[in-house]
Order: sequence, then structure tokens, then C-alpha cells
Amino acid sequence: MELNLEEALEAPVALSHRLEVPVGRLERPELLSLEPVEFSGTLQKAEPGFVLSGELAVSGQAVCSRCLAPVPFASRGDVSWVFAPAHRRPTAEETELTATDLEVVWYEDFIVPFDPLVEEMLQLEIPLKPLCRPECKGLCPNCGADRNVAPCDCREEGDERLAKLKSLLS
Repeated sequence: MELNLEEALEAPVALSHRLEVPVGRLERPELLSLEPVEFSGTLQKAEPGFVLSGELAVSGQAVCSRCLAPVPFASRGDVSWVFAPAHRRPTAEETELTATDLEVVWYEDFIVPFDPLVEEMLQLEIPLKPLCRPECKGLCPNCGADRNVAPCDCREEGDERLAKLKSLLS
């Protein structure tokens, strides 16, 4: 989808967009599946150019980072972008970059690609280390058994570098 900023010169414009994002494009190995991403919001004229604010909803399935079980996730959050004309961008000599400068999308033309902006926000909404549950015990590093299902017979070997410290506690 492309945003036509010129449409919001006179009055705010309501937008809604449903985006199919292939899982492979996000380059997130923990991601199993992704439902279509939904955005709804309003584009309006503001200083220094335009502001698009709304809500992004995403859901899908990822792999538990401890036991590799599938974990459903869903996230709904507020998002906002500031669009400013490129000719108003400060030069390196004029100013120092601030956090708000990083939130500005500089445009040359009134037509701006929207899907890459949604995909960037999507990366922030997908959990980095999904867990099936907070107390997940994970897989045994020796035999690979799921410790959530049943304990394994493997004996955990302690780190021999800590043996001296362990003797102090006894």
C-alpha cells in the first residue's frame, strides 16, 4: 500500500489496511506463522508535514525459546509516524540527532510506501523470547527431553570452576 499524503492536506483521512507478511521476510527463526497484520488510523496535516497515528494488531505463533513448543501470541498497540518533507531535514552541521529525529519519515514525494513502515513496527511487536509459560523448564541439554513433560534421568554436572566456592557453602 502507498500513502498519498496529499489527500490529508484539507482534512484528516481515516485509513485501514490489512497486510499479509510472509514469515520468511521478517527473518525471525522463532516465528512459525503470522496472521494478516491490521492497521487502522488517521492521517492528518501537522507541523512539519503529516502525522499518521493509529493501532496495529498482530497475531501468530512462535516457538518457545526454552522447550520449542508452539506458542500463540497476539499484540495490539498504538503506533505513530511523523512525515516531513526532505528539504526540511536538518544537516549534520545544523543540529545533533535526537530520539524524535529517528521517528521522522522524510519524504521527497507525497506518495510514501506504507508496508515497510508496518513491517518495521511488526518487528517490535513480535516477542523476542517467547515462552509457553513463565515457569517453562525447557529441554535437557544432555538428552533433549522436555522437562515440562517428565524429569529425565540425566545428572546435571556442575561447573568444576565453581567447586571451591561450593566447598565454602558446605
